[in-house]
Amino acid sequence: MIRLGYDTLPMWAHWQIERYLSLDDDQSRIVSRRLDEVHRWHRRTQLTQYVRFLREIDDELHNAVDADAIAAWRQRVAQAWLPVAEHLAPGVAELAVTLRPEQFERMRKRLKESNETAREKQFPVGARREEARGDRIVKRAEFFLGSLDAEQERDLRAMAARLPASEEEWMAERVARQERIVAMLEQLARERPARAEATRIAREALVGLWETRAPHHRKLDRAIQAGDKLSVQMLARATPEQRAHLTKLVRGYAQDFTDLSGKPVKGGTTQAANVHR
Repeated sequence: MIRLGYDTLPMWAHWQIERYLSLDDDQSRIVSRRLDEVHRWHRRTQLTQYVRFLREIDDELHNAVDADAIAAWRQRVAQAWLPVAEHLAPGVAELAVTLRPEQFERMRKRLKESNETAREKQFPVGARREEARGDRIVKRAEFFLGSLDAEQERDLRAMAARLPASEEEWMAERVARQERIVAMLEQLARERPARAEATRIAREALVGLWETRAPHHRKLDRAIQAGDKLSVQMLARATPEQRAHLTKLVRGYAQDFTDLSGKPVKGGTTQAANVHR
């Protein structure tokens, strides 16, 4: 699935952009060209770094893992966004200066629908919220460790219930990030600066996308730290078979990225994306 997903990523991304913006033909060509450029760069330069990172994790899994190690892994994943943002910025800038008011209307409508769905499924209000949190964490644990026995699932749900209730803060942060990106796109569409300045504005917004700037960031930080500690507890309780499942997963991703890094990219996403229009 990783290999298939990676190879089709430009087409999927083009389809999502089309869904949110309803691109005209010229805009579609910009998106296709820029996505192919970034995909080629990413395959050529970034996948081998992911392999190196995964092999480091594989080595560390042979020993007891603490919360500091998990926090360091999470930070490495966040840092992987920075070069991607740098390379996305020129294409975002080129597209943004062509956007029209009705496309922003469509984008805001789509984002609102997406947020309503996320709130309903991931961040429900009332009594369902704690259950949904437990469901998310159990599903995540099963992805990494394989099947949980009844006692493990019961203990994990109890630990999830004791996590800081941060759903409202996560939802607010999600919306704040969306608003920062929309504001950047609207600024570029309105001002239509020269290419270098447009790229600088896009880069600044994209690089800072995952920075938590809202007043509630301390509560989010506490929730993240509590999640790291929960992960440590779950790893400590994992059976040898579950740890083997995790090792196999990490090594499988490393092998997938190794194979993908040496595979040539097939250019052109416009025709495929237009099928969805």
